[in-house]
Amino acid sequence: MLIWYRVKLKLSSWVASAWQADTLFGHLCWGMLYLQGADDLQSFLRRYEHGQPPLLLSNGFPGDFLPVPVMPVPSIIPSLPLEEQKIIYAENKISKNIDFLSLVDFNLVLKGVKPEMKDEPSPEKQRVTLKNRINRLTDTTGDEGNLYNFEEHYYPEITIYLRITDDFVETARSLFQYLAFSGYGKRKSIGYGQIENYSFEYFEGFKSPSSPNGFVSLSNFVPAYSDPLAGYWKTITKYGKMGEEYSQEEHAFKKPLVMLEAGSTFYSNPVRDYYGCLVKNLNESYPQSVQYAFALPVPMILPGLKG
Repeated sequence: MLIWYRVKLKLSSWVASAWQADTLFGHLCWGMLYLQGADDLQSFLRRYEHGQPPLLLSNGFPGDFLPVPVMPVPSIIPSLPLEEQKIIYAENKISKNIDFLSLVDFNLVLKGVKPEMKDEPSPEKQRVTLKNRINRLTDTTGDEGNLYNFEEHYYPEITIYLRITDDFVETARSLFQYLAFSGYGKRKSIGYGQIENYSFEYFEGFKSPSSPNGFVSLSNFVPAYSDPLAGYWKTITKYGKMGEEYSQEEHAFKKPLVMLEAGSTFYSNPVRDYYGCLVKNLNESYPQSVQYAFALPVPMILPGLKG
């Protein structure tokens, strides 16, 4: 049985990597390798391959915010009164610029209730700095410096939602302790992605309806062959890279992978514990590597079909 938990990370630095479930999973796998050894890591991954995942992860979200579920955009019907058309147009315009909902509003959407859309500042801070590109042959920046833009992000607090089997809770707790100690994302060795403290707590779950007809995913994922096809989604192309000591190798980069973004919704009745899969063969130099691409689904009511 999978039980809901929640991890909150208080950050003490900017980060250089997006808070995505597959990147988080990679960090946890490296933690398991270092703490428990290769045999335990292989046993852990086999549980996913056999359809018995012990741990499902969401993306990391700022504070108590959650992704806006992807839904059909209301059409402006010419026969409606002009004032009603203006209201629909204004709401659609605001909705396009909103990436996150509060937990209260997210729970309303799960039940098929439309919350009031507010055009509020993003909880994320971003900045672009200039960095020098190092020539690997000369170990210098070159005559002109080879400057390039480097994107950085800052969130005071990141929340990650989990579903964990009973037998894996303490292991998961130790792996997040490792993450908090080692840091997150690229360039953590020079100060990015530093975590000041963290909490690992039981979560009562979301206020899903009793008769859902679909789900919203809290993680980026790649559908498995048996997953539902009808729904609403956005895509992201992931340019993955090997982690830790493999990250500096000549063949460190993985093949591009198209994933469905967190917030994507699909019709499914009943709603399963998980969707998606482990993706293999993204790096020919490291055939043992896998990419976490599972959905963490939250049951909800989607328009157009009855539960």
